[in-house]
Amino acid sequence: MLGVVNIKRKVIKQGNGTLTITLPKGWTDDIGLTGNDEVDITPNQNNLIVTPNKPQKQKKISIDVDKFERLSFAKFLIACYEQGFDTIDMHFTKSHVTSWRGGKEDISKVINFFVTRLIGFEVLSQTKNRVSIGNISEKYLKFDSILSRIFFLIEEYFTNLINAFETNDYASLKESQIQHDNITKLIALGSRIIYDSPEFSKVEAMNLVTILNLLDKITDFIRDAYRNTSLYNKKISRNTLDLAVNAFKFLELYRHFFNKFSYEEINKLDDLRGEVKDLHIQCVAKVPKESAINSNFDALVDTLHGAIKPRIALELAKGKLGN
Repeated sequence: MLGVVNIKRKVIKQGNGTLTITLPKGWTDDIGLTGNDEVDITPNQNNLIVTPNKPQKQKKISIDVDKFERLSFAKFLIACYEQGFDTIDMHFTKSHVTSWRGGKEDISKVINFFVTRLIGFEVLSQTKNRVSIGNISEKYLKFDSILSRIFFLIEEYFTNLINAFETNDYASLKESQIQHDNITKLIALGSRIIYDSPEFSKVEAMNLVTILNLLDKITDFIRDAYRNTSLYNKKISRNTLDLAVNAFKFLELYRHFFNKFSYEEINKLDDLRGEVKDLHIQCVAKVPKESAINSNFDALVDTLHGAIKPRIALELAKGKLGN
């Protein structure tokens, strides 16, 4: 079941004062729950989380790859992964798929390429017109560990770029896509854990996924800065370097704020965003030829600034604010 459907139930009072409700038949059928089965009930503020105390039913989906070009196929495949499907069966009659540049690529190579971006997934079987992939990992990592790793890798990715600016050594920038893909794989895994886990409330899931999507976006901005620096292939000005350093400070500060909420950190983030804006205006005026590089740092800060509100929402969901 991909969507979340709100279903109302009348609370029934039993003779001894116990309150009961019935479980939706569609849901019990979907997970294979029957009479006399046991469920785990976990209180979560105003909610009760009902979890079947039995192995979870495998989620499967079949995809007709002929309907897609390369980019749309990639988006659909990653969406299926994030939504928690355990087996994805892909069938096709064509031997090639059209790329966004208008060229053609071997369909099996495209599928195998994108499977490497899905942590825990491998090709289960492959024939001439069908490829089946599935989750072979027994347990997912904890979400908190995944998120900490994402922050670490993004900061490392950004640090390598700043070091290249300072040393004027751009040879290492050629591997930027690999670093980018490793980060986006973890972000996709984080989204999958959220969608697949009963431990997150609807509010928590919505805001955590929003933050992950914004982290994914800033990773794209860093990648674009890498690419444009390689194309520019000249010593980067002090103005662009200062902008990059302050954008990195904003990233570090947001991580601290995410891990330990405080109003003071919000004020610091707002102030630092203003400083970054001023530095970007100076870059536009003094080094316009580097705008394809430094504009990414301004965009990164603006995007990550948008992750403050969902972090506040997570704190409100815990009931820790407004008292």
